[in-house]
Amino acid sequence: MKRLLLWCLALAASGQACADASLLEHIVGGFSRDSLWKNVQQRCLTPATPIHPDCVIVDRQRGFVLYKDMIGASHYLVIPVRPVSGVDDARVWSDREHNAWAFGWSVRDTVARAVGNPLPDTLLGLAINAKAARSQDQLHIHLDCISESARDFMASGAIDTRWRDLQFRGKAVRARLIPSDDPVLPVDPFDVVRQDIGADADIADRGVFVGYVRPPQGQPGQAGFVVVDEPVSKAGGANGHASDFLDRGCKLGRARPQPQSQSQSQPQPQQ
Repeated sequence: MKRLLLWCLALAASGQACADASLLEHIVGGFSRDSLWKNVQQRCLTPATPIHPDCVIVDRQRGFVLYKDMIGASHYLVIPVRPVSGVDDARVWSDREHNAWAFGWSVRDTVARAVGNPLPDTLLGLAINAKAARSQDQLHIHLDCISESARDFMASGAIDTRWRDLQFRGKAVRARLIPSDDPVLPVDPFDVVRQDIGADADIADRGVFVGYVRPPQGQPGQAGFVVVDEPVSKAGGANGHASDFLDRGCKLGRARPQPQSQSQSQPQPQQ
């Protein structure tokens, strides 16, 4: 087990994704399910002025911390400044004051800086895993580049403004589009899911993913946010591991051409 952990950490450090991120998460977090919350408290919330490098952003007014995940150079976590277990906490679905998704999306440029390459909104995403698929019992929304399979899923043309039952990598999921020409998240995805299943219905265990799509100029389709709901279902093969829509190695982002520096783009004076 120790060798597997070291091997995966080495891959992450080199910018590659671990072959089984969910297994690695359980290995890393399996020793203590509250270790993430303890670290955030000690490093980011207790000091008057946090200096630990993992505390990328501490916004007490909005109620969230952007925390650097230990695996993946571009992988970050949006974490409330108060204890909230996760999707199984009723406050997640009833809190109208704190929108963790909007906070995470507003600081998405952090991923581009980590990659060292400007990234379009269509290559970024947020995801929260179901209780059955997480290793830590403090709410944390993953922020990173989307995976190739997530890009293909969102570009398939099967998603519109109504909920659709679809498949993602062999798992049963539901997805819908929230139209928005402006890439500012206009809703709380928790609300979007909650409203569909009914206020009095059992939320049950589920993962949620959010990404942004914008059709190429001249092509049909609507720009907006794709919300994916993945209820845990043994029959449907869904484990609620919504972070499968993300790529800790940011393959798509790293494959983009590097922008020319100002010195390269300007003509050099003749000698």
